[in-house]
Order: sequence, then structure tokens, then C-alpha cells
Amino acid sequence: MRDRADRTGWAKALLYLRIALHVAGRYGVRPRAFGWNPLRYAVFLGRALRLLLAFRHDKPMRTRQGWKLNLYVPAYPSAAFFHTIEAKLLFRPPGPTTVVYSMTKACQYKCPHCYQRNDKGADAEEAQLLATARRLQDIGVALFDIEGGEPFMRYDRLLALVRALDERSEIWVNTTGQGVTPERLEELRRGGAAGLMVSVHSPDSSLHDAFCGVPGAFETACACVRMARKAGLAVTLNSVLSEEELQRGRLSELMALADELGCHFVQLIHPKPSGAWLGRDDQMQRGGAIIRQVEEAHRHYNSGASTCITALAAQVFEERPDMLGCTAGAIDRFYVNANGELQPCEFLNISFGNLARESFEVVYGRMRTAFPNARTDWLCCTQASEIHRLFVESGSKHTPLPWELTRELVAGWDRGEPTPLYRKLRIYEGDDAGGPLGPVQS
Repeated sequence: MRDRADRTGWAKALLYLRIALHVAGRYGVRPRAFGWNPLRYAVFLGRALRLLLAFRHDKPMRTRQGWKLNLYVPAYPSAAFFHTIEAKLLFRPPGPTTVVYSMTKACQYKCPHCYQRNDKGADAEEAQLLATARRLQDIGVALFDIEGGEPFMRYDRLLALVRALDERSEIWVNTTGQGVTPERLEELRRGGAAGLMVSVHSPDSSLHDAFCGVPGAFETACACVRMARKAGLAVTLNSVLSEEELQRGRLSELMALADELGCHFVQLIHPKPSGAWLGRDDQMQRGGAIIRQVEEAHRHYNSGASTCITALAAQVFEERPDMLGCTAGAIDRFYVNANGELQPCEFLNISFGNLARESFEVVYGRMRTAFPNARTDWLCCTQASEIHRLFVESGSKHTPLPWELTRELVAGWDRGEPTPLYRKLRIYEGDDAGGPLGPVQS
């Protein structure tokens, strides 16, 4: 479901008005949630509106689940959408929105930027994988980005994970396209999957194939997108375009390809010095000019001036200091790797503990203590050299760095200024990061 009603201009304003009225009505009949206090209800509505308006620069896209205001905001009016609202504004402490959840390291691709390249250890036991996923829903996670490796290489495990989650979360599967079939996509859709994130790192087939190290990878990805759209799944193209390709204007070709394939989003991922690129300093797109170019592209493709239906989700725009900033550490997002290491972000090769060896509450509490609120610095860029230094000095053979080293590292981090958006929302002020993980009783 993807049409020209892309909700720009007045059409988008009307959609936001509809959502605001729905939220007001839905929670207006739950006075116990606000202690029977009309002022607390009014404050809740103000915060909800401010939170939704943070995505006003994006272009809402219509999917089978409803309207997505942002790639990582579950579609309105799904149960997952309202789970996000409640986790942010009613849970104590506030819950995260997104988890990038790795279910296997199995992969035949050889992408040079892989942030898991140095990860070791066996995939987590399936029972632990499923139990942790359900626990994440309970603390507020409303969007699962399930990845590998390549998830379709362990398809039965993938299907079991999708089926283990309930309607409180929107489910996306991150894939190269390898191992995807129409039958599997139909089974995943019936199991609750909302969409696929398909890796395409260049609109040029030869460059993408060379990047992945697999001949035919580009056509495999495109075929996957076509199958997914036929199955009724939403599709995002995930892309790490090189600095050279951005400077040559290849983003417009990538957006045209996405439009031709019927995609809903292109997620433009900023190169990070992590994993296989840990210690790398060149071509990380840190220059102001290239960042401004991408920010302008984000505005253009999400406005009525663009002829593309596909929306652009550029990380450098969404992580601006005046937008969300860095929300790693379960402010908005965090990462669980394939063998159960809990990390603040997939691009930060540090761990707060392994969920197979310690309780979720203990490990998660450590991370939330270290990341109590959103900050403006992109830690994947500002702290990468320190992670690499400790990795080398400690003689570590694999990532992420264990908790014993992580504790030493994060104690000295300067994470920048508090993000203005979250400071205005005031939802982290006075919250106990180590307190109960769940909703306020209503």
C-alpha cells in the first residue's frame, strides 16, 4: 500500500490533527493513569504532541499497519504506536522504542563495514532469544529490527522469533535478500512481520556486488524487494553510500531505484568506525559540507517539492542536536547481539553484560545508569577512537568489549549536552534508571 497521498503540506497537518485528537480521546477516558488529576492529563497531552511534532520534517508513509510518521515510529493507529506513547510518557522509567535484535551471526556476505565482524561466540539459545524478546516488549520496546548476519539463513529461528512477539511491537527484518522466498515472506507476514529492511549500498549493481563480495547481490536484493511488496510487506532500503557516491549525486539514483521498486523508505546510514571499520578515520563523512548535503536531501525528499513517493530517513538529520540527538543506551534504541551481549548501540562495540550469564534487570540497569538521558554527541564517532585504543591495549581478540572494560571506558565519557527535545519533554527528570521496569499502574 503506497500511493501519492504522501501527506505533505495541509494533508500532513490534517493527519497530525487526527492523531492528536485520537490520543486525547483514548487517554481522556483513563483518568486513573493520571491520578485523577486533569493537570497531569494536560501535561501528558502537551508532551505527546511535542513528541509527535519531532517528526514533522519526515514524510508519513502508508503501510498495511497504518501511517508511519517516521521509520522507527510504529504505524498509527496500531497497538504498537500506542505502546510507544505509553512507554515514553507513562512508564516509570520511560521505556526505549527500538531494539536492533541480532538472532544469528550466520552470513555469507563480506561487507567491509560490518559492525559484527569481530564478534565471537555461538548464537544464543533459542529459548533465551525468545524470552529476552518478550521481556523487551514488557519494558516498552515497540519496534523490533531483527537482523543477523542473515536471518533467512536460520529461517526457522527467525519465524519462531516473529511469532513470539505480540501486537505491542512492529516487526521488521533486516536482510540482504539471500534465502528469501515468496512462501517464507507470506509466512512471516501472517506471523506478524510488518516489513523488510533490504541492504542496497549503491544504485550501481557492480559497486553493490563488489561491496558485498557476492556476485549477483544487487539482483538478489531487488528480487527480494519485489517479492516483499507482492506479499504486502513494507520495504526500506538500507544504504551506506560512500562519500564519493554522495558527492557524485548518486543518492538521487538510489531514491529513483527505491521509487521504481515500490519502497516506502530509504534509510541512509552514516558510516561508523565500528566492527570491521573500528580504528578507521577516513571516509567517515564527518565534514560539515557532506552532512549539510544529506540534511538538505532529507528535507527535499520528504517535502512536496520531491516527485519521489519514497521517504528518506537520513540518520545524520534525525540525530541532529535539535532533533533526537544520540539516543543509544535505551533512551530510544539499543542492541542485543547474536550471543546475548547487551550493547548501547550496534555501532558501539562495548557490552554491559551477557544475558545468558546475568539477569536482564542487572545488565539493563547498568546500561541505563550509564545512559540516563539523551545527549547531543554521536558517540559512535566521538568515542570510537577510545574503544579502539582499549581494544588494542587490552589485547582483546573480539568485540564487543566485555563489561569489565566497558565500565572503565564509559566512566570517563563526555556525552555532550542534553538533547533539547528530551529536556523540554522532561520525561527523564527524576526517574530512577534502576527502578521498576514497566508501566505506571493505572
